[in-house]
Amino acid sequence: MSSGGSGGFFGPSANVPTGVASSIASGQRQAPGGLETLRLAARDAYAKGRLADATEAQSAVLAMAKAAGVQQADDFLFAGLVHYAARRFADGIGILREGLGLSPGSASLHENLAVLLLAANDMAGSIASCQAALSFGSVSPTVHDCLCEAYQRTGRTDLAVAAGRSALEAKDRRFGGAAPLAVIPAGSPPTFNPGRPEGSVISYALWGNLPRYHVPLLENARIRPHLFPEWTIRVYHDHTVDPAYLAALTNHGVELRPMGLPEGVPAHRGLLWRFEAIADPTVRRFLIRDADSLLTVKERVAVDAWLQSDFHFHAMRDWYTHTDLLLAGMWGGVGGILPTPAALLRAYTFWRMETDHIDQDVLSETVWPTIRGNVLIHDSIFVPCLGSVPFPPFGALPPGRHIGENAFPLFSKSG
Repeated sequence: MSSGGSGGFFGPSANVPTGVASSIASGQRQAPGGLETLRLAARDAYAKGRLADATEAQSAVLAMAKAAGVQQADDFLFAGLVHYAARRFADGIGILREGLGLSPGSASLHENLAVLLLAANDMAGSIASCQAALSFGSVSPTVHDCLCEAYQRTGRTDLAVAAGRSALEAKDRRFGGAAPLAVIPAGSPPTFNPGRPEGSVISYALWGNLPRYHVPLLENARIRPHLFPEWTIRVYHDHTVDPAYLAALTNHGVELRPMGLPEGVPAHRGLLWRFEAIADPTVRRFLIRDADSLLTVKERVAVDAWLQSDFHFHAMRDWYTHTDLLLAGMWGGVGGILPTPAALLRAYTFWRMETDHIDQDVLSETVWPTIRGNVLIHDSIFVPCLGSVPFPPFGALPPGRHIGENAFPLFSKSG
């Protein structure tokens, strides 16, 4: 889910949702104090990952607002977001359609309905809702994200490519002109040293014990000596990971870094742990990857092209859903240039409500403005777009496969 255009329920902070009452449209009746308290409680519960509590509080918000005659689109939008986060897509669709009955011209409601319909595999409905959002003036890149995926899933790849480029270009217009958070050194980057694998890190984040992540990550540890022998796999993890599994990783040469989250912080903040490598003074080159994706020859060839280039950073786009400026599990760079993840998070403005997309949202706002002029972007779908170039003509994957995909379905149930 996302905010739509220049409004919606996404305030300056997902955790401290200030200004909610002031967002009520001019001319509407002021909401009673109890309603405002409920709104804050719902957002606080959501920010802490307590979706059941957020659902209960936001349902009470909708009921109280209806009784008081102060219903507003933002309340329906937030209810839709909570249902989306809990994967109750049908409930979210119903809530947003109810909101559209009261505010049929709300671009934000149409946009977020499109996202939920996409999640529910209603491609035609999603496309129609995206088009409605655009007709009501939406300038949100998310509309184009949604159109790109919906068009691709219905076989209209030409329209998908156009929508994906529109999404990327809109995000660059929004974030690309911001002041950089770091200065990239002049001249060429340091020469890659294949004899120092401890200084070249492939970084992952891991918590819990879902096979979706454990199986591909362990396979990466097995194939790393053959595919990326000059690199070290490092896994940032918390106490919830099975110790026996961690021992298996260690047996395959994986470097482990224990991590943890403060109380009340949603689990998806753990996605940012893997960014610790970017500011580690011992790391000369880093690759940030997803635990559920397999390393590939196509990826290795692209990384080698980057290592031989004059660019300090590297990024890849290899599928129609890759419409973020930087894919959080498909980028890399020279170490010691960018700030720490904590510093990136402090600079992040929470420009939309926090979800498990937080890692890519942080990269878009804080890292992209710094590296956009010094990044080699390999792109198999949207090229040319924002300076992207085709992948090298080696190591092609079978049709329908791509770098960064969820690889768990490729394994048998027995693993």
